[in-house]
Amino acid sequence: MKKGKQIFGFVIMYMILMYSFTPVMHKYYVGLSEVNINSEKHSLNVSTKLFMDDFEMELEKVYNKKVDLSVSEKNKEVETMLSSYLDKNFKINVGGKLLKFKFVGYEVENDAVWCYSEVANFKGKGTVSILNTLLYESFPEQANLMNVSWDGVSKSVKLGNPDKLAEFKFE
Repeated sequence: MKKGKQIFGFVIMYMILMYSFTPVMHKYYVGLSEVNINSEKHSLNVSTKLFMDDFEMELEKVYNKKVDLSVSEKNKEVETMLSSYLDKNFKINVGGKLLKFKFVGYEVENDAVWCYSEVANFKGKGTVSILNTLLYESFPEQANLMNVSWDGVSKSVKLGNPDKLAEFKFE
């Protein structure tokens, strides 16, 4: 019985020590982008979810400035950086026309960040082509999941770095 308690104690101490000296990192580098198109309302909305620590690292690399997204909400400089980064790394072409987005804002959810953009008065038709290189510069193992929904019809694809282009055909 005494030996069992010693082994149990050793295992607990080992776990505490390993956790204390191991940096907390996630093993997956995945982003999610959702594009919702509603023809009746003439709207196109984009929501993008990225791990906050990865996104902060990418922004620091690209803009050479440290960013803490968990305390920067409503900060115009940070919103400008996010908008610029998304404009460069997430582009949508519908029916041969490149769309221009308006950055709406972002919010923190646990260890992730949601960014929101929209196209006002959307009236496009045809194939949806998306160029997505979010976090590719910092993470060679980055994968980006994309869900596109047009008037309730949904299609999805997963891109892994270096693949950056996906097409969705809606009829």
